[in-house]
Amino acid sequence: MVDDYEQALQVDVLACSLQMDKSDSGDLLEFLAAKLASALPEEVEITRGGWLLSAKKPVVDLKVSLGEQGFQMVREKRGSITARQMKIVRGVVLKTEEVPVEKWVENLAIALAQMAEKNSRTKQALQKFVIG
Repeated sequence: MVDDYEQALQVDVLACSLQMDKSDSGDLLEFLAAKLASALPEEVEITRGGWLLSAKKPVVDLKVSLGEQGFQMVREKRGSITARQMKIVRGVVLKTEEVPVEKWVENLAIALAQMAEKNSRTKQALQKFVIG
């Protein structure tokens, strides 16, 4: 029971951490890309857009691959954000589902917490992510 409570607490803290400070960073997508890329560089793929000679290159696509689960957040041309989750088997995407951003963040937090239980490197990266 204590382990279940501790895991639930970790997921809540991680989800809050994923959503907090988004106003300080200017944009949720930019914030998540920076945090996730620094914590899990091998699992994160970031695509930046913008004009060829512009100084600012905003994130237009963020992909996170966690084993059989994939998470993608895309900035559409009109500025809205689309969040998708994928079911991946042997590197092939079998199912893609569009979900609300809040649900995407929650599901990503749960997947990261589950991955951290199995992998000490991921656990250390997530501690760095949450603590700073």
